Amino acid sequence: MNADYVVSLRERARSRRARIGIGLSSSNSSALPGLVAGLQAASEYAELVAVAGPGQVPEASEVPGLEVVEAEDPAAELVELLAGGEIDGAVRGNVSASRAMKTIAERFGIRVRRMVLLDLDGWSFFLGPVGIDEGDTVGDRLDLALRGGAYLRRLGVDPTLAVLSGGRMEDLGRSYRIDRSLAEGELIASQAREAGLQAVHRTILIENCRGDDLIVAPDGISGNLVFRTLMLLCGAQALGAPVLMEKVFVDSSRARKDFLGPITLASALVALGEEE
Repeated sequence: MNADYVVSLRERARSRRARIGIGLSSSNSSALPGLVAGLQAASEYAELVAVAGPGQVPEASEVPGLEVVEAEDPAAELVELLAGGEIDGAVRGNVSASRAMKTIAERFGIRVRRMVLLDLDGWSFFLGPVGIDEGDTVGDRLDLALRGGAYLRRLGVDPTLAVLSGGRMEDLGRSYRIDRSLAEGELIASQAREAGLQAVHRTILIENCRGDDLIVAPDGISGNLVFRTLMLLCGAQALGAPVLMEKVFVDSSRARKDFLGPITLASALVALGEEE
């Protein structure tokens, strides 16, 4: 996907201005002044509902049209608002990731799968797994590949899928761990192709993934490290990590200075879902 795809997402978000909830944690009060500026910018793309701990709600007058909801457990309340249809979509914001993901799993009866949308020098792509407790088995990563591919097709993309593993094919025999990783990469790519996806096992050669739409890392820890390295060293921009489910929930790093990207993505995903 090229840069035009991200531009099209922003245009959809601006046109739809979906009602998007965002979680704000009382344990991160020092970040609120910076977040307010981001919320001000994001109000162009969504009608915002801030779900925050007691005493940690931004002044509504600082953000045009901001609605505020105070809750003892902002993560749980955010998920409940989404499940009840009181908001069109949600962004985790800076509430606890483990709390939010656990609540989503329980409330919607799913196993959480996330993939982050990154933009790097005009190349946009999804990367997963990025949750450190995700992707530990072949089944987990194959499920991510298949569901991720279907998700991208819903977004109007006929995806090319790259599967990564722990070595080159000529490294077979160097260790059991490498052999197993290569075999798993081959299996995931093969099963994805049988399911109708354009899938290639890129082995450890991540540099050959340029132009692919979805990159599947060997596990969630390595995926998270790739994600953070791309942001640190390459200046990649993360727009957020949607959870692969019918409702729109976009995960976001608590280290962000603002949540413009995830809010814009959530609003655009709502619009795309209504176009189906």
